[in-house]
Amino acid sequence: MSSGAVFCDTACMSDQHDPIRVVEQWQERAWGQCDLSAVDELTLDPVLRHGPSGTQRRSHEEYKRDLRAYQRALGKPELIVHDRVADGDKVWSRLTMRGANMDTGEPRTLDWLQIHRVENGRIAEIWALYATDVKWSD
Repeated sequence: MSSGAVFCDTACMSDQHDPIRVVEQWQERAWGQCDLSAVDELTLDPVLRHGPSGTQRRSHEEYKRDLRAYQRALGKPELIVHDRVADGDKVWSRLTMRGANMDTGEPRTLDWLQIHRVENGRIAEIWALYATDVKWSD
């Protein structure tokens, strides 16, 4: 970890443009509350997303469509943040999402490693990898 890495404390929570605060709001609203207005308020248009299916530039409308599909697979998941660390304009998160498929009711658990790059108080770029049933230990 570089010397620029910091853990968020109470002081950084007061700044609405603080990268950790932006990512915290994004994860809670877009994922935990299934609030699609978070796309318009917390991401640039377009947002650049890197993941298992490659790199994609997603408009707000495309990203909302993607999130609706994830919501069908997870419902309104419980979010467990194991770690969240900032280094400059990037925020690294290790988290678990536990939910249930909205069509089948089948329980689902996804464990994530995510990096968000924040520009002027909005998420500009996301790197994300997930796996099922990793069962992180703290």
